[in-house]
Amino acid sequence: MPRTAKARWLITVIVALCVVVGALVWWSKRDAAPYALRDTPEVHLTVRAATSAYPEAQEVAREAELLLEVYVQRLQDGDAEELADIGAPWYTGREAAARDLISKYGAQAGDPVQAVVADPVTPGLASVELRYGSESRQTLDLTRDDGVWWLAIGNGDPVKP
Repeated sequence: MPRTAKARWLITVIVALCVVVGALVWWSKRDAAPYALRDTPEVHLTVRAATSAYPEAQEVAREAELLLEVYVQRLQDGDAEELADIGAPWYTGREAAARDLISKYGAQAGDPVQAVVADPVTPGLASVELRYGSESRQTLDLTRDDGVWWLAIGNGDPVKP
């Protein structure tokens, strides 16, 4: 056991540095979402949870906001391949589904869009109503795997097989 105050202080500093370095390493190793918002086109999206007595809708709205922004941006951009990339990887036919979504909603995606996240019935699954500026509505299903939200577009089981 160290006898001097200086030795105890030095050991305390070393332990604190080890804890800080460990926390930084852990933080940097976290899996971030495999998609990101680009600089253009600009997205005008407001995300909110549906009125609910349960906190889950609010939590899903916060967690899925990036995915919804990326979705609206990819719709505007009109690139089916990039839109398909934010679809759940275990789904098939994502690119064909993305082309259909672009043809149906792409022109409206530049307008202000409001996303209303419904109460999730099951953990890891969510439903979102997008309200486009032209009063058009779209319902999206979302699925979550390993902490990442994905669009449920194409054909597949929303729960990862």
